Amino acid sequence: MATSLRRIVITLVLAAVAAAPASAGFFDWFWGKNDIEVVTVTDTTPAGARLPPASPANPVYYVPVSMGFRDYGGIVGGDREPPKEQVYRTMAKVLAKYGYLPASPKHSPSLILVWSWGTMYVEHSPFSEFNLLGSQINQRQLMRFMGAYKRGMISKEPDPLMSDLLMQGLLIRSADQDLLYTLSTNDLYVVAIAAYDLAAATRKEKVLLWKTKISCPSRGFWLADTLPVMMTLAGPNIGRETAVPVAVRASEKFKPEVILGDPTVLEYLTNTPISVAEPNTHGKRPAKTPPSKGTK
Repeated sequence: MATSLRRIVITLVLAAVAAAPASAGFFDWFWGKNDIEVVTVTDTTPAGARLPPASPANPVYYVPVSMGFRDYGGIVGGDREPPKEQVYRTMAKVLAKYGYLPASPKHSPSLILVWSWGTMYVEHSPFSEFNLLGSQINQRQLMRFMGAYKRGMISKEPDPLMSDLLMQGLLIRSADQDLLYTLSTNDLYVVAIAAYDLAAATRKEKVLLWKTKISCPSRGFWLADTLPVMMTLAGPNIGRETAVPVAVRASEKFKPEVILGDPTVLEYLTNTPISVAEPNTHGKRPAKTPPSKGTK
């Protein structure tokens, strides 16, 4: 009986895979295809709030600094890391649409934009009975990255007294809070962009103006394909204070198209190499050889 049942299951699975479209994989059919859900949060400092907002009519020029690809959470293998040159182009095009342009001989910069991209995967503890939030040990990290502190769910900075466990938004959640809570239990793709005052930097002062954090659940997607969509959906909130985290969902048919209003700017970004500083950072997590990421 068990053998017959197993044969029936195998037959059904093979039939479903054969009937699936060529573009869809077995895991998409088995677990279901997710929509791209992008969460963006921007924190502006008092110094940044005093500056006029960037726009295509009043652009702000910057010097880009890349911290490169980062694994911020757990390690999961099998993903395709996008070429950094592709990431730089995506960053530059989306930023340009909202008034942030790379400096040129004709335009002096006023900002330093520091960006990084990568993964923030869930980490689990083998001692789940000692963790009040379950087996996941980095859920607070994911929640903070998505800006759950703006929903009253958690403190903005880690609290050594663990007062996060007593915050109402973590125990009794609204629909918006529940979305962030649910996403914080998923593996994420992330992008972080921070703006610093260039004039202050020349005086050896570190003046943060704003920081934008972008995240998207990774299951069912590849980072190389998802990052342009993440940047496009997050674009209107880059460098602009968000009262709460902004969540935007796009169906799998969504195709990002970044159109720059000024053809001269488009020609400049297309034909001019983007000079991005790449400091040698010692804090980057060393490469490992983890098990294959089977859900891709």
